[in-house]
Amino acid sequence: MWKRKELKKKAKGTLKRNYWGIVITCALIAIIMGYFINPITSIESVVKFSNGEYTSKADTDIVMADTARRETLSNTEIVDEFLGGVGMENEAAKDWTAGVLSMFARNTEGAGSVLYGVINSINQIAFGDRLSPQIIISLGVLVSLFILIFIKNVLAVGFCRYLLEIRTYSRTRLNRVLFPWHIRRGTRIAKTTLLKMLYQFLWDLTIIGGIIKRYSYRLVPYIIAEYPDINAKDAIALSRRMMDGSKWNTFILDISFLPWRILNFFTLNFLNVLFIEPYTRLTNAELYMKLRSKAKTDKLINADKLCDVLLDADVTNGEYPVNEYIIPPYPSRHWAHADYDRKYSLTSLILIFFAFSLIGWLWEVGLNLFTMGTFVNRGVSYGPWLPIYGTGGVLVLIVLKKLRSKPALTFLSTMALCGIVEYFTSWFLEMSRGMKWWDYSGYFLNLDGRICLEGLIVFALGGCAAIYLIAPSLDDLFNKIPKKIKITMCIVLVTVFLCDQTYSHFVPNSGKGITDY
Repeated sequence: MWKRKELKKKAKGTLKRNYWGIVITCALIAIIMGYFINPITSIESVVKFSNGEYTSKADTDIVMADTARRETLSNTEIVDEFLGGVGMENEAAKDWTAGVLSMFARNTEGAGSVLYGVINSINQIAFGDRLSPQIIISLGVLVSLFILIFIKNVLAVGFCRYLLEIRTYSRTRLNRVLFPWHIRRGTRIAKTTLLKMLYQFLWDLTIIGGIIKRYSYRLVPYIIAEYPDINAKDAIALSRRMMDGSKWNTFILDISFLPWRILNFFTLNFLNVLFIEPYTRLTNAELYMKLRSKAKTDKLINADKLCDVLLDADVTNGEYPVNEYIIPPYPSRHWAHADYDRKYSLTSLILIFFAFSLIGWLWEVGLNLFTMGTFVNRGVSYGPWLPIYGTGGVLVLIVLKKLRSKPALTFLSTMALCGIVEYFTSWFLEMSRGMKWWDYSGYFLNLDGRICLEGLIVFALGGCAAIYLIAPSLDDLFNKIPKKIKITMCIVLVTVFLCDQTYSHFVPNSGKGITDY
């Protein structure tokens, strides 16, 4: 029979060997899974609001007034009130009047839910707020179930896999929580955890049976984490057999953490994040390994499926040898096939500058034509180009060359670089010409109206597309052009561009839709 002190001692040893890695991983998983979230809502008010169950004449008057008011609200606003309650609006949200992110921020703040914020925003953008509140709420429920079944439940198994590996392999990385997807078993694991969830739900109807079965099914995520190909019913049955004779002791093990939970109350949940959550999870992993060993010794039915011998290795300062696992990981896909790690010639950079400037001009002119129904020659100059797009595109190719092998860092760096270019271009134009060619006032997270988060994200996405796809393709195309013709093209384009810039310096392009908002 296993002892609590022994399990806890091993858990503390694991936590000590890789403290911050485990704490950060547990915190991220807890946030995603909602372990740290404890929303306090008034059930009574929600029931009254949705069903109209008011008891006094004063309440009846409130209902009538509220009904009249709600008839003037949009479908999105009704959903926001239903989910978030009346009077919860953030004052800052009132200043978010433009842009997709502002709409999303307002909807999320109003509904108190990221999911419903996204659905409400899609309803406004794509359907003109014509979807009824019932449809929006139903969609939210369906999407929530999808996230629970195919993401959260699967991620919980991946987290169990991380815990099993970190106890032996001290350099286990955070990305091991994505283990189910790395081996292409996400859907299979989702089906198994769904069956367990349904069994648990049915047993919960009996109350006492539900409590007992929570302990009977406790090891299912760990069993799947060790051998994902096990049949769903076999995994549930094996967990039940492994927990026979240990359910009461496991209950006492859970109770033994109660003093820590009480102490956590006085630390504003910091103790839970920094110690209790990692400590508890690692102890549960040790419990599984102890019962796993006993199951194999007793030769329980399907105990032979617990065959990952690499989990039984001695503690080592290394990583789990993924290539030796019984289910090998699928080879990673190369998302960018073009030869993006190249050096561009001067003539190619000049032509790429004009190509990006033209693409930017087409984007802004086309966007205005689509949204406003009118043609507006955007930009300071008169030609079909917006130099800020060309400048930003060439700069990310030159300045961020050493970061091309790191897409995530490239994305963030592109966002920062384009933000600097856009901000100081706006400042220079306003100081030298006395006019604004763009103004992000009212956009979510804007800085002096010169840059905003929404624009920076679009520029970062465009910059990454330029680095990994567009620029290499353009370079291949330009290299097919004879050298003399290529040089001539550059000279002609630069000459026309300089003439345009000189003229627009004295007579800048302005007017309705350009500098007049």
